[in-house]
Amino acid sequence: MDRRVRILPEMSIDTTEMAKTVGIIEKHLHNHATFFGSSAGVGPGLETSLTPFRVTSNAIANAFGAEIVVLDGTETPVRLGSHTFDFHHLAIIDVQNNNKTYRLRIADNYGGYANYAAAIAAGHYSDVCFRLTTAANQSTLITIMIDRVPAGTIIWAALATLDAVAQWLDFLVGIHEYTEIV
Repeated sequence: MDRRVRILPEMSIDTTEMAKTVGIIEKHLHNHATFFGSSAGVGPGLETSLTPFRVTSNAIANAFGAEIVVLDGTETPVRLGSHTFDFHHLAIIDVQNNNKTYRLRIADNYGGYANYAAAIAAGHYSDVCFRLTTAANQSTLITIMIDRVPAGTIIWAALATLDAVAQWLDFLVGIHEYTEIV
């Protein structure tokens, strides 16, 4: 049976593929989330911790500060039978100054990258930009869309701002885990 549906004369969709894609999105949106805090401000992440990670920008405008380890690879899988995860939420807990524009860069070692710099050079990162206009200590949840990676993957974070002054940001991270293998 042909499972293709014609949308326009020159376009059609395979309904089996579409159902598979919708299933993946559905599972992502309605999945168990696990949040990690830090051990003393840096990784490894701890599922039992509400101590935020702290990352600091460079004192040069638009330049990233030193990276921190957020997940060192020992934290996942959390749930029995999980093989992959995606980094899905940032819970911004506090910032040094509100009314600033922040760029948080999240990188991972999926692909065998030995360190943060190698992952960045290979383009294995995502940036999240935001500006907090409320009080600096009112937490904000930001949703991120990053590819799934195998359990045991290392995650790093680095921060940049528009200011020529170092700024810090405190956050927790949330992941979704999956039984599928990458």
